[in-house]
Amino acid sequence: MIKRLLTGSCMLAICTSLAAQQPYQMPRMGYQPTMPPPMSAPPARPPQARPRTEFEEASMILKAGLTRLINFFNTPTPPSREQIAVFLEKDIAPYFDFAYMSQWAAGPAFNRINDQQKKALETDIKAQFLSTMAQKLSNFSQQTVSYLPPRMTGRNQVELSISIGNPGNYPARLDFRLYKAAAGWKVFDVSANGSSALMYYRQYYRQKLQQQMMQTRYRR
Repeated sequence: MIKRLLTGSCMLAICTSLAAQQPYQMPRMGYQPTMPPPMSAPPARPPQARPRTEFEEASMILKAGLTRLINFFNTPTPPSREQIAVFLEKDIAPYFDFAYMSQWAAGPAFNRINDQQKKALETDIKAQFLSTMAQKLSNFSQQTVSYLPPRMTGRNQVELSISIGNPGNYPARLDFRLYKAAAGWKVFDVSANGSSALMYYRQYYRQKLQQQMMQTRYRR
């Protein structure tokens, strides 16, 4: 803008000097100055979606499972125990890694049992876990759930927590620990008000194993 004003002032001074030396002539009729075309604004780029982080991916998976769980219980007719068990087995169990949970619960003894015993242990933990959920969540539709920010707990591990607004007989907080497996994010532990399910199962099966060892000794 400043450059244009300076240029215009110089041209005005030159024209004034020439007008003093030559008589003024009218321009030819129909003359119109050529103006540059207006500059068009560049086309707006469509907003690009930010790629989801792994934490957000895990959070979305957990929310999808819990939403499915809440919608199942939020029906005019409460489901029966059998319907709850079938639903948990079909729609909720795939979110969990019961094989890892059984291995962790057995501790060092896991390497000393055969494949049949390992499978039986996994089946037992799965049955206990799902039956406890079926018992505790029969009136889950009356609860309000708030999702807390995810936290990284290790490499490819994240902890996702929810708080329950009207706990009643439910814990006021649940912490889900997930890890990134080849098949996607899997839950391997759940804590209710700070009490870990894995720790409970480890203590339970440790005592059970000790009792079996004592009975074997007395039989000898």
